[in-house]
Amino acid sequence: MYNQYHLRETLIMKDVKIIIPADKLEIVRELEEKFAIIFNVTIFEVTATLHVVIENQQTSILLEELKGLGVGTVFGSVIVTPVSLKITAAKKSVLLKGRGIGTDEMIANIKGLAMLNPTFIGLVFLAGVLASFGLIYDNVIIVIASMIIAPLLAPIALTVIGTMTPKNIYSKKAIFAELVGLFTIIVIGVIVGAIFNMTNPEFIINSEQIAIRTNPNIGDIVFAIASGLAAGLFIIRGESTSIVGVAVAASLCPPAANVGVLLVSGQIFLQAALGSLILLILNVISIYASCALIFWVSQSFVRGGSVSTRQFRKISRLYITQIVMTFLILILIIVFIILDNHFGWLDFSL
Repeated sequence: MYNQYHLRETLIMKDVKIIIPADKLEIVRELEEKFAIIFNVTIFEVTATLHVVIENQQTSILLEELKGLGVGTVFGSVIVTPVSLKITAAKKSVLLKGRGIGTDEMIANIKGLAMLNPTFIGLVFLAGVLASFGLIYDNVIIVIASMIIAPLLAPIALTVIGTMTPKNIYSKKAIFAELVGLFTIIVIGVIVGAIFNMTNPEFIINSEQIAIRTNPNIGDIVFAIASGLAAGLFIIRGESTSIVGVAVAASLCPPAANVGVLLVSGQIFLQAALGSLILLILNVISIYASCALIFWVSQSFVRGGSVSTRQFRKISRLYITQIVMTFLILILIIVFIILDNHFGWLDFSL
């Protein structure tokens, strides 16, 4: 009994606040009987406010039911906030646990650093500077610092999530942000590399951190896929992506800076720059594919009230098609790399 009680104390809870017109109250209160939950109701003039505290995993089910009734899409609004602790007697509930949070929560959690804004640009700039200097000085600590602050996970995740929303208003903005972020890091690498080529070119020639990012291999792809899978799991669970974001940035930020540094380091480094560019592209595809797979397998995307059955089926078919095509491309590239490692068709080594 003690262990069960202690476990209930440590569960992650969410406070769901529903604000609707008072004349719609009975429509929403039907959910109490359906899911064996009790709303705390406050009515002021023509507005009714309902509160309920539920487990994090149950939030997506309730939100989708509310959307199905039109709450947040046709009338009213829903506010979800975390609860640090709730102590209560155990009681039976038929509100089934979902496999994660809903799409609205996912988007709210990551879109701040998934689209172009001053914070995103500032972090990308700092990450590019740190990555470029870390690579040239062959300093692992500086390179790791660039991974910590690089906001390169959120745009990829929002691109995937956006493809499963009816109007798909996020994917294009997120893709644009990712491209701008990677291009900015490459440009910073070009600037920093040009400065060192005029003053201390031996740093670039002797840097092991630069050399190891010029030859794509299976290990790099496995690392990128694992990072993407972990990122997907963290996002659908509503957990902080700070730690797993470092792993994703490790596959993107240093290779992008490497491309820039090598592009201005002379004719003999152009092939090495191409190798880093191929590695960067491979990592982007790997992370996107693995994130998309996790979102699909988790079945986090359930149909809300604002999406018709026909729309939902169409979106699902397009989403699955994207996953299949992405993995086919990834498999073809992996096969090519394996054959290249065996036959030595390409040599990007410094």
